[in-house]
Amino acid sequence: MEQKCYKFNYSQDIIQMQTRFAIDKRVVNILFSVGFENGFEDEIMQLSIDALIQRNDCLRLKCVRREGETLQYFEKERHIGEIPSLSFETRGEFDAFLKRFRRRPTDLFKGRALEVVFITDATGERLVLCKISHLAADTYGIGVLVNDLAAIYRHYSEGNALPDAPASFEEILKKDSDYRGNAELVERDRAFFNDYYARRHRKAPLYCGLHGNGSDVWLKTKRKGGIAFTGFFLHCDTEGYHFVLPASLSAGAVEWCRNTSITLNAFFFYTCCIAASLLNDKAPHQIPLELLNCRGSISDRKAAGTKVQSLSVYTTVNYAMSFKENISGFYAELNELYKHTKLSYLENDALQHRLWGHPRMSQLTNFSFSFIPVAVPDGVSLRLYSNGKGALAAYIALMHDIRTGEIHINYDVQTRMTNPAQLIDFQNTYNHVIETVLADCDSPLDIIL
Repeated sequence: MEQKCYKFNYSQDIIQMQTRFAIDKRVVNILFSVGFENGFEDEIMQLSIDALIQRNDCLRLKCVRREGETLQYFEKERHIGEIPSLSFETRGEFDAFLKRFRRRPTDLFKGRALEVVFITDATGERLVLCKISHLAADTYGIGVLVNDLAAIYRHYSEGNALPDAPASFEEILKKDSDYRGNAELVERDRAFFNDYYARRHRKAPLYCGLHGNGSDVWLKTKRKGGIAFTGFFLHCDTEGYHFVLPASLSAGAVEWCRNTSITLNAFFFYTCCIAASLLNDKAPHQIPLELLNCRGSISDRKAAGTKVQSLSVYTTVNYAMSFKENISGFYAELNELYKHTKLSYLENDALQHRLWGHPRMSQLTNFSFSFIPVAVPDGVSLRLYSNGKGALAAYIALMHDIRTGEIHINYDVQTRMTNPAQLIDFQNTYNHVIETVLADCDSPLDIIL
């Protein structure tokens, strides 16, 4: 029987668009490693990886070309083959290997959504190093896969009961396909965003890079009166950075959000926008690209497949108003946005450029942001790595470890735009904004910042 094929969902559309124009396909890979406190046995982990692929259909994704269109289907069975095991004497050797490893693109036309290497690093720590196609899974989905892998390994090594498999990605694609086929719902979303950008936010947004006014590339554009880049960034070199938010700020934010019924996602996104605004002459209007984890149902949240809808959220910072007033208005608007997340990102982007008169290939968004709750199992560690290539000036992924309460901030920034000193300055500014608004959310921002 012929396999049922599906078109890409909205999240996959933007990823495919990047590969269409990018010379280097690394832009669609996610690199991460999983560590186990007591190490692991290679043979048992090999069995566990094969079981992981069988239990998560997104890892059995395969692409095919039909009548000029790329479609996807799910193989009934797939084995990863023998997983290599490598040891490194120095950190430099490991970093050099990472560069080579990420340089090789995943190939969904051959069904290679996932590649795995067993690593012993210079400290002696054993790691399961993974490279996964972003078309198959998103950062939220990595958490689903890590939890499932830990459960499978403990089942094989300790005899623990195996929990139910994660939810099916194919079922999510079916729902997305049904939505796309409903012309009335698509037109509803189209009308909402036309009103959102044309009536509610009439002033054109300003680019607000994490580098502030320290980037020569941006200053050159700014001196010419530009408010957006005239070039579209694809396959540019990136560097990754990792910070852990001070525990007092993490705990304070959780408590503040609990008392105000504002989500942590909205809190950290909006404070990040304020930090970017401060470093760019208190720019009042900006469009960060927020990665909305649109998992509206329990089954969606239990699936690892790519389900992140990218929306360019128009953000206003009014310094004459308090933080509470600012974020309350933003949060109300954000809740409306969550109801209209099916409109094609490409159509949304074209709408913005048409309304504000920017060339189609100009860069309006200043950073991409995602806040991801992850319940990493006890005794298991998860680390994200820079992909080495990026389509945006900056990507920020906050991972909230629900078990420990820690919030890890991962950056992937273009090296041509932002250097390490500027990134550290941004993180210090971000910390300062969070600390300040938690201490006083009722006074005007102009007074407290």
